[in-house]
Amino acid sequence: MEDAPFNVSRRALVATLAATSALTFTTANAAPADDAAAEEALAREALRQGDETRLVLLGTGAGPIAGAPRLMTSHVMLHNGAAYVVDCGLGVTRQFARTGIPFRAIRAVFITHHHPDHNLEYGPFLVMGWMNGMQQPARTYGPPPIVQMTEDYFRSQKVTIDFWAEDFKIPPPKPPDAHDLAAAGPVMQDDNVKVTSALVQHPPVTPAYGYRFDFHDRSIAFSGDTVAVEAMAKLAQGADVLVHEAMDVQATEAMLRQAFGRRIPGIPGKLEDYLAHMRADHTPTEDVGRIAQEAGVKMLVLSHLAPGDNSVSDVTWRDAAARHFKGKIIVGRDLMVI
Repeated sequence: MEDAPFNVSRRALVATLAATSALTFTTANAAPADDAAAEEALAREALRQGDETRLVLLGTGAGPIAGAPRLMTSHVMLHNGAAYVVDCGLGVTRQFARTGIPFRAIRAVFITHHHPDHNLEYGPFLVMGWMNGMQQPARTYGPPPIVQMTEDYFRSQKVTIDFWAEDFKIPPPKPPDAHDLAAAGPVMQDDNVKVTSALVQHPPVTPAYGYRFDFHDRSIAFSGDTVAVEAMAKLAQGADVLVHEAMDVQATEAMLRQAFGRRIPGIPGKLEDYLAHMRADHTPTEDVGRIAQEAGVKMLVLSHLAPGDNSVSDVTWRDAAARHFKGKIIVGRDLMVI
């Protein structure tokens, strides 16, 4: 970016991260307030240090579950002072702000598919970005009808936005520069990154995409939501990092049965439909490891974890993926820097 780039020295970063390859800011409901604040400050410092591409897992939970320990899915990559956001689950605005990355650093937003836990805060994130200095117009990419959805949202908020613009004597946001991705393939390219997409399988949502970001120093692939598909292994071929959804089948089914049985009485729909959806639309952790091994990636990051209630230990997640994948495995946590 041309104004106030968000970059720092590599030597300081190495010193900060010498003992670990991933920093966790905080895990919701898992640390006292003072500890969480200290972790957040440390991670902010880590992001300011070093000029290599950094990935932050803003939210690592699966599904639109209110009050879950893990927030809904969203990620941000930072390179040369420019930020690229993938998915906008509920909480993305607050999580992004907590990283300390300025909103003016945002270059583009990418949506993998149209499920609430991936796009619910897409519109609010853009409005809050406008109020916090994000460059106008915002550039966004996603499956159709992302253009119509963007236009509809800003139309619905016009009265509110105009009041703010009048109150604060600032120009209203320009219409977002949204792009429908009707087919897989090249998405965009700028001076920092080349972005490509692949069709994944997440019925009945179609199209649903995985994305690959090739920066000058690092390549990062995201599965979005999908069953295990060959297209994802091809997209991630030789990548430095693969961020892939993961499901512990036994724990997920137990969580759903408990929800319908007694913990959340009155939940809509039928248990059988929820179970069928999870089996047909998501990837068991063992298969995630197989995809990563086939792709030959250097590091596998497990995210969009189902269940997202922290009932499955990190050891269990890793062991399942390691049955097939022999590289480095990281179990994602909200606000983890990689």
